[in-house]
Amino acid sequence: MIEDGVLCEIHIEKQTDDEQTESLFLGKIQTIKPSLHAAFVDIGSELNAFLPLREDMNLRCGDFIIVQGQAKQATETKGLRITDRMNLAGKWLVLLPNGSGVHISKKVKNPALRKVLSILGESICPPDCGLIIRTAGEDVTEESLVQEAAYLHALWLDIQKKALGMSKPGLLHGRIPLHLRLTRDICDLSKIVINNKSDYDQLCAAQMSLTIPQCTQIVHHSENHSLIFDAYNIETSIDKALRKRVWLPCGGYLVIDYCEAMTVIDVNSGKMVLGCDLEETALAVNLEAAAEIARQLRLRDIGGIIVIDFIDMRSEEHRRQLIQKMKNETARDRAQVSVEGITRLGLMEVSRKRKNAQLHKTLRCSCSYCSGMGEVLAGDEVARRMLRQIRRMSISGQRGPFLARCSASAAHALSNMTAPEDLQVYICVSGGRHAEKYDIEQFGTGMPLPSGAVALKKRTEI
Repeated sequence: MIEDGVLCEIHIEKQTDDEQTESLFLGKIQTIKPSLHAAFVDIGSELNAFLPLREDMNLRCGDFIIVQGQAKQATETKGLRITDRMNLAGKWLVLLPNGSGVHISKKVKNPALRKVLSILGESICPPDCGLIIRTAGEDVTEESLVQEAAYLHALWLDIQKKALGMSKPGLLHGRIPLHLRLTRDICDLSKIVINNKSDYDQLCAAQMSLTIPQCTQIVHHSENHSLIFDAYNIETSIDKALRKRVWLPCGGYLVIDYCEAMTVIDVNSGKMVLGCDLEETALAVNLEAAAEIARQLRLRDIGGIIVIDFIDMRSEEHRRQLIQKMKNETARDRAQVSVEGITRLGLMEVSRKRKNAQLHKTLRCSCSYCSGMGEVLAGDEVARRMLRQIRRMSISGQRGPFLARCSASAAHALSNMTAPEDLQVYICVSGGRHAEKYDIEQFGTGMPLPSGAVALKKRTEI
């Protein structure tokens, strides 16, 4: 998704995805674990799904129940997390089967409008259901809301009818494809470009189902499959989104680090020299950084706790400006973002609802060389470890000569050291060997040395 010529979001759906999130299943209760407040449910998958229990739930083993997959996907060892509180999303409404009440999106701030929408929602809410009026529903006609409510209710009745005809657990209703979900959920689209003809036809036909009305007016088919990303410079923008450092137009930059518990963002002034004093410079960089951080949160799909170390500012007024700027910029985010304020240490606390895997986890994998650490042992440390290993071998009764096979960096560091005690040590570089890996072997006196082996100098006593 591009806003004002800048890439702001990227969504990826792999062909290997099991697409269980948001899907509805007919499940059968297999076991109930009161100590875990959970039940394990057969939904037709290899692993039983996990259903958290509430006090008002009265379930028994063998019962059939309609459930929905939640955002947390199944793994190789854990089944899908499910819920019996289903929802069916449309463009403007979300139907809550077996729910109650009418709820208005929190992003609709006008109290008078919320009241009008609430009264309207009560009049169109299907029986034995609840209803959520989405943010996009505040600007549409009553007729459109009535039609979508009827469509979603008919869909739910079809799902119930299908469940009655099934004799064993399985899928009832799968989630719609990615391109349909995005055009359904993203408001104010001015243009949609698709390079797949079947997806284009599917999107054009979707208006007939009332879930994505009038999309044919803005959808465009690109016949050149290979150049669609080139035309909008998408690949270059993705590469930048995977980097640790993000430059700002003013010359400052961000450093984004991912931790297990949170994401940490550091703001630096860098080459920024504008302003007549440090306070003005700090405010200028921080305000520009806030806008870029809000974009990076969306683009990288960063969720959970985010801690931002902005440049220190003494003025309380400047701090208030920064907080308001951050709130304004994150208001465009479709995910729920909460700006908690600035701590005594000058750190801004932000939380963002986690939706999908972060972009770097989707597009990258752990390095097979460093195992995801991003660093390897320095050559001199590997050399010291080799010397300690030789000492251990000597203490155990082996007197050498010893041959150390290692990488070029470790061999160079070892060559600048001395052999322990009166031991004879040779160094041999092994091409392609991991920087941290080495072998120490003892070979008999008179045996030929490998080609390229060099003797380690002995300690000289004066």
